[in-house]
Amino acid sequence: MTRFENTDDPSMLKKILRQFLLACGGALVIFTFFFGVFANYLDTKPDDIPTADGIVVFTGTASARISVGLDLLARGKGQRLLISGVYADQNFDTILAMAPSDLDNVTCCLDLDYIAKDTRENAHETALWAEIHGYKSLIIVTSAHHVPRAFLEMRRAMPAIRLSAYPVVPENVRMDAWWRYPGTFALLLGEYVRYIWSLTGLPVFT
Repeated sequence: MTRFENTDDPSMLKKILRQFLLACGGALVIFTFFFGVFANYLDTKPDDIPTADGIVVFTGTASARISVGLDLLARGKGQRLLISGVYADQNFDTILAMAPSDLDNVTCCLDLDYIAKDTRENAHETALWAEIHGYKSLIIVTSAHHVPRAFLEMRRAMPAIRLSAYPVVPENVRMDAWWRYPGTFALLLGEYVRYIWSLTGLPVFT
């Protein structure tokens, strides 16, 4: 008769569990450290960026970013402006309503992208737009915390393009002391996770 014996070693199981917990703890420490680096080194003060061939706003739902993009276009920082990720119920009138009142008519040089639904699609549609116009340099206007991921996707879509960033900080976001404000902390943490996920090349978050 074959005898089956219980070969489970409680000490071995404890050792495996201990190693697992140590690995998780180490991963959490690394994650937290690089999250701090990510949050503390976000560029929130745009420099006087050089003139580029085109200007792109990611995405079309934030009025502050659209106002900045229209202002840059009016100042001659680019030949044309693409607003990528526009909602279906938005049009030139609703977009221009977000512009500062003192801007000249810029409808001649404004393009709206209704196709892009996430950052990777923003980059893809921007690459097509830039190729059509023969652009080699772009100014990317987006939220400050979104700039790293936007650049990552743009580099994949257009590795030879020269990119400049114009970061925009929403009024309700406190970047100066982000760890003190739960809303800003959660916003940056979510974007950090999205950025790490985008590094894998797997389907992206919005």
